[in-house]
This record gives sequence, structure tokens and C-alpha cells, in this order.
Amino acid sequence: MINVITTILTFLFVLSIIVLVHEFGHFLAARLVGVRVEAFSFGFGKRLFGKKMGDTDFRVSVIPLGGYVKMAGEEEYDPENLKPYEFEAKNRAEKIFILIMGPLMNVLLAFFILTIINITGVNVEKYKMEPPQIGYVLPESPAAEAGFQPGDVISAVNGVPIKDWKDLDEKININPNETLTLTFTRGGEIMTADLRVIERDEYYVGYAGFFYGYRTKIDSVDAGKPAEEAGFKAGDVILSVAGQNATHFEVSQLISGNPGKEIPVTVDRDGQEVKLMVTPKADEKGEGKIGIRMLPYSPTVKLSFGFFASLGRSFTEMKRLTFLTFDAFRRMIVGKLSPRNLSGPIEIAKISKKTLDAGFTSFFMLIAFISLQLGIVNLFPIPALDGGHLLIYSVEAIIRREFGQKTKAILINSGFFILIGLMVFVILNDVAKVLPNGWKSILPFL
Repeated sequence: MINVITTILTFLFVLSIIVLVHEFGHFLAARLVGVRVEAFSFGFGKRLFGKKMGDTDFRVSVIPLGGYVKMAGEEEYDPENLKPYEFEAKNRAEKIFILIMGPLMNVLLAFFILTIINITGVNVEKYKMEPPQIGYVLPESPAAEAGFQPGDVISAVNGVPIKDWKDLDEKININPNETLTLTFTRGGEIMTADLRVIERDEYYVGYAGFFYGYRTKIDSVDAGKPAEEAGFKAGDVILSVAGQNATHFEVSQLISGNPGKEIPVTVDRDGQEVKLMVTPKADEKGEGKIGIRMLPYSPTVKLSFGFFASLGRSFTEMKRLTFLTFDAFRRMIVGKLSPRNLSGPIEIAKISKKTLDAGFTSFFMLIAFISLQLGIVNLFPIPALDGGHLLIYSVEAIIRREFGQKTKAILINSGFFILIGLMVFVILNDVAKVLPNGWKSILPFL
């Protein structure tokens, strides 16, 4: 119960920051051009509480899944008797300025967070910045079927060079159900192979089946079990088992395959190699167990930069994330990426809690990412979004006349119903991700 409450509060905190920054952009722009703001609401529906300051009622409403700024003369106005403080009394440039400031503030929030993180420093797994040398290939995976082997160093995907594991992981993740041509080096020889990326897990991301050669870190040692008797300690990093250099994926196999046999295990303990002798005890299945809980491990390095370098890195990262966002929607439109990749409030809440548990840096990175996406998506030309209003003004500028109130109301309401439909879909999609048969649990005929 406590975990559920923490997850909800974490989600509301994330949403509050992003929505309030967005609406503050509209509020600030409106006030700068002399438009009266009647309400500044976090949430939709019935007003719960708030405080009126000047002409504006700052309120919290019952449905905490967004927010809005209500401006005088935005929806209801007399075109024959416009007041100077009404939205419709302003010229087209001023209206566009008010609309675009919401998404712009979200983009600026993301840029600000990324810059602060780059200045204060962020821990990055060291291998992410290294050339992608395969450490382990899962049997019967797409990578195994394509003939990849440990030691292969991948240098290009579909002819486009990649420099590190971060690039490779990104290419695999965003290309589910695609066949990619990978260029790699094996024993000094440059080779190519076609890799059929499959779709995996509830996030429907691409999966290949090759991995970096993670080590294994001992998370805990069970009392009275062989590992404790042999001198294993939490924090030890396993380097080899039974004389074999062992990645994280191989440690369990090597231990379970030696029941009743004394085997050497070499660990890294505070920078020193320590050799331990342990005899795995056979369980009811006849597999060797020594009583440890293990986690994949790779060294991390803290990266921090000066002010101007941080600005440059933040801009580069924003450009990369923007491209990925547009590319994802493009791929959905052409049918190369499943709409099931979309996440709604339930999934965002889960991810928010996970990133908070991982540390404040990861948590604020998530806020930056969601804020940037909200800024981008709000500019899409869908009525009821800021981009939809901008589209209407653009069409009016082209035809050199304004739409009537009724026409605008129809356009905006149609867009609102589209958004409601999308919200229903992403919420059901979130639910489907935790059901045993996914969408088939909701719609058996799929």
C-alpha cells in the first residue's frame, strides 16, 4: 500500500512540474501582451481549492491529469464588442506568441535540467562509451541465428557508423521487427550479417540477444550456505568460475553445473583479486547452489562539464531526443512501430517511481525527457492542442479571413474527442502491459 501511495505521489510530482511550467508559459505570455487570465488550473473538472490573486483564480481541480489557463475572450466573446484585455482582441502574432510559449517553456525546462545535470555530473556505465564488443550471445536468440559471437566488434548498422554501445542499443531498441545489416570485425576481418530484430517485453522495444560482457556483483550472501562458509562477501565482483572467465550470463550455469564439486571462484574485492574455493550444494533438481544473490555489474564513471560545454552537450542531447520522438511517430504512422509503445499515466507513474529509486539524477532526467516530449507533441497540428490552434491561425493567414466562433468550436471539440480517445487507448495499453496475455486479455478476438 505504501509503495502504491509513493508511486502516485511521485507521478503527481512529475506531472505537476511539467504541467505548471507549460501553463506558466501561456500565463506569462498572456500577461505580457495584456490578456486577462481568469483561471490557472492544475487538473481538469471541478475546482477543489485555490486562491484568487488579482484577476486570476489559481486552482487545483479534481482530475490531476493536466492543466489549463483560461483567458478572457478565448472561447466566448462578442466579435462586435471585443475588450482590449480579451484574447481575440489581440493580433495574430500576439496569439501565436501566447500559444507557443507553453511548449517552449517545456523545451526550456528540459534544457535547463540537462544542463544542471551535465554541470553537477552524472554517473554513466563506462561500457556505454566504448566500442560495442559483444561479450555474450544468448543461445537461440536473433543474434545467435545471425552468427554473432563473443568478441565481435560492431562498427555500423545499415551502413551508418556507430561509435559505442549507446549508439548500438539505441538502434536495436527503436527497430523492432526490422532486419538490420550489421558490419563488424572478427579476428581482424571485416564482415557483415543480417540481424532480424524482434519485439520483446511490455515496452515492445527491439531485442537482438547479444550483450556487453557484464560481470556479476554479489548483492547478498545467505547465512549458513556454501558461499558464506567459503568467505564470499556482498560487493564481491565475480571474475571467473571453475577456471573460466565468466560473464554475468554464465556464472549461474557454471555454478549449477558443478554440484558437489569444489571449484575455484576468483572475485574482485575492493580492487584486489581474491581466490575462493566453494562446493556448490545440489538442490532438489540436482543443480549446484551456493547461496548468493547476484546482479549484473559494469563499472561507472562520473562525467561533469564546464558551463559552456554543458550547454553544448544539452543541446546535442535535446536534438537527439527530438529526432527519436519524431522518428518514433513516423514509424508508427507507416506501421513499422507498434502504437503499443505509447505509455499513459499508469506506465509513467511506474517509471517515475523506478527512476526515483535509482537516484535523483535519473529522476530528473526522466522529467526532462517527458517535458521535452510534451513540448514537441503539443505542437502537433491536432485541434485542442497548441499546434492545432497554430494550424488554424496559419490557415486563416493563408485564406486571409478568420473562421467563425462556431467553426472554431467544432474544430477544437473534434480535437478534444481525439485526445480523449488517445487517452483511453494509452490507459488501456498500460493495463494490457501488466496482464498475462496483453491486449488479448482485454480483447480476446485480437
